[in-house]
Amino acid sequence: MRRHIASFIALSCVLCSPSAQAQDLAAAISGALSNAPTLAEAQAGEAAARARLDRAKAEGNPLLRVEGSYGAGRIDNGGFFGITADNVSPLAAQATAEMPIYAGGRISSAVAQARSGADIARFGAEQARLQTIVSAVSVYTELLTARKLEERYNKLAVALAETERQAGLRYRTGEIASSELAQARARRAEADAGLAQAQGRRISAEAAYQRLVGSPAGELTPLPGLPIVPPSLDHALDMARASNPAMQQARAGVDAARAGVRAAKAEGLPSVGAFAEAAHVRDQFFPGYRADSVAVGVRGRWTLWAGGRVAAQTRAADADLDASEARLRQAGQALEGMVIDAWQGLATARRMTEASRLRRDAAEEALRGTRLEARVGARPTLAVLDAEREAIEAEAALLQAEGMQTVAAWQLNALSGNLQP
Repeated sequence: MRRHIASFIALSCVLCSPSAQAQDLAAAISGALSNAPTLAEAQAGEAAARARLDRAKAEGNPLLRVEGSYGAGRIDNGGFFGITADNVSPLAAQATAEMPIYAGGRISSAVAQARSGADIARFGAEQARLQTIVSAVSVYTELLTARKLEERYNKLAVALAETERQAGLRYRTGEIASSELAQARARRAEADAGLAQAQGRRISAEAAYQRLVGSPAGELTPLPGLPIVPPSLDHALDMARASNPAMQQARAGVDAARAGVRAAKAEGLPSVGAFAEAAHVRDQFFPGYRADSVAVGVRGRWTLWAGGRVAAQTRAADADLDASEARLRQAGQALEGMVIDAWQGLATARRMTEASRLRRDAAEEALRGTRLEARVGARPTLAVLDAEREAIEAEAALLQAEGMQTVAAWQLNALSGNLQP
């Protein structure tokens, strides 16, 4: 999956014209992936989990340990064996090599726990990566929509300001009544309010873009085509159960809990290891004492009665396993609900987009007709402004629906583990 995303981003960046200097969706996704603190934290957690796995595997490797001490002092044996008191420099050095032969399953269970922990961290990083991508798509879509709306409302506000000025001139010459002037002023105030709202939305969207991507938003290219989504809801659910990172995290949690049960039971089993030791001692017991030793053998340990410690630890591990299995079922239910919501959200957004496009086309046709009628005096100027406002509202609805459709498609693919261009 990572290769698909990286290939998509790289290919889009290559195909983008350098002369245009416009940012596209692929560049926004790339910037978000390199800037998101949550993703950096997840990747650091993944690296730490891999290190813990290496540490657990190292427990099965040989261990070589060297110990030593040196000091200065005096030994007085009270004349025992005719040895007189004397100053000494006690020296002790020992080298030990150990190799586990049988650990009762402690090492293998610890490795299994660490491996499951590494899987949990890896799937967590993947989940953070997918969420960051969807967030980038959402922010990019919102900023495009906000800029287009601000542009349209700005044109409407300019047109209404001119209409209000002309209405004032006509009112002073007695051509229109005061009610028509008041209506023009009301339309102007409404347009100014819409423009202020659109500007605020655009400013918020640009701030969100910069926070996520890490750089100010320049000129943005239009949204690309919708990504390929699963052909049916059942297919989407099957893909999500198999590939969703959160679901895989829950499965890895169950594996870790099972390894924990094995580790708890292993505490009641014996452990055996081979060892080799070499030691050199001087001036330890009486002046001039020297001893060198070498030993090779096996060393075992078995706790025959632990006062209920092993049994209690095993019960706790069993309870943790039950909890992790319940979390897996809960994750499956939650994932199914989210996939269904995303699928229905995409279907709704598609229908809204189609209806909004029809509304936009109809509003634009009505605006053209109203303008022609106004030119020949069949309709007042305010009717043109009302038609203009209706066209803006229709376009806003279309932009919102298209944005919802794009985000829903990416969200569905993220849930199903199929986030490809």
